[in-house]
Amino acid sequence: MLFMLEPEVAGELGEETSYQNFNNVRLKGETPIVNKLHYHFNGWLGDELLEATPCFIVTEELAISIKKSNLSGYRFEDVLITVSDEFKEMYVNRELPQFKRFVPTGTIYVEDGTYKEWSGEDICISQKSYLVVSDKALAVLQAHKITSCDITELNLAR
Repeated sequence: MLFMLEPEVAGELGEETSYQNFNNVRLKGETPIVNKLHYHFNGWLGDELLEATPCFIVTEELAISIKKSNLSGYRFEDVLITVSDEFKEMYVNRELPQFKRFVPTGTIYVEDGTYKEWSGEDICISQKSYLVVSDKALAVLQAHKITSCDITELNLAR
């Protein structure tokens, strides 16, 4: 079974994010390919898997669990983390954990709750930048806090 995930959006791409295809994003509407991710927190409900389209980040603790699980279809990269003034005001004494950029390398085509052209990895990115995971990957993620993440079971396209 495969599941499409829509994680908590606790922030946005920060100004130090750099794109491989910036001009094509701006001029042709291509999906951005991010070279360097800067995640700027505006709030946070505490989930360990977060999104700012088209990028995902996970806590260091969740990254360790994923690495130990023998899942396929991902890599981790460094991420620059900053917080907004509003975040500082709302969460006066909150310390953020360490985060890693979570980059799905598997691919899949998803439309209307169905999938096709799945590359077979446990962790995939769809043509519209949705995170798609196997039941094995979902079990690893659900052992951590992802309570604000919408999870939709996908069906094989006929």
